[in-house]
Amino acid sequence: MNLKFPSRNTIPFLLLRGSFTVEASLIMTILLPVLAAILYLGFCDHDRGILMGAACEITAAADNNLWKKNPGSGLDRKASSLAKQHLLCTRNIKTQVTVGEDQVRVSYSGSFSLPGLLPRLFGKGVLTVDQQRERLLLHPTDVIRKIRGLEYMTDRLHEAESGDG
Repeated sequence: MNLKFPSRNTIPFLLLRGSFTVEASLIMTILLPVLAAILYLGFCDHDRGILMGAACEITAAADNNLWKKNPGSGLDRKASSLAKQHLLCTRNIKTQVTVGEDQVRVSYSGSFSLPGLLPRLFGKGVLTVDQQRERLLLHPTDVIRKIRGLEYMTDRLHEAESGDG
């Protein structure tokens, strides 16, 4: 009894469908965690961008409210509420607004927890999200006085030149 097994090339393609299941399962065990990690890092990057935008907005608001007696009083409430509205996964947000004589500093810090067992095995189950923004406060009154003084001096100079000529 001489049995001859058909070669792989002679078997129709539809009969070989089950062979791809093993390769797909091996590839998917690698591919799905990588895609999930990319997705969560995108969430973390989104939250960092939101915190940076909120810090920029608060520093601009501090510069606009410089004429008030105590500009930092309402900025703390605005800073904490502004950041919490648009965050996806960052929790335990701490805000700090410091308004000095010549500069304002806004800093945010929070924790971004990563799901799953692998981040905890490697000791990094939580990422810290820190954003900080500083801005020099400009006092435009001195600059405006100097510009107007220069305009006055140039007008006087032109009058003197046109009167002499």
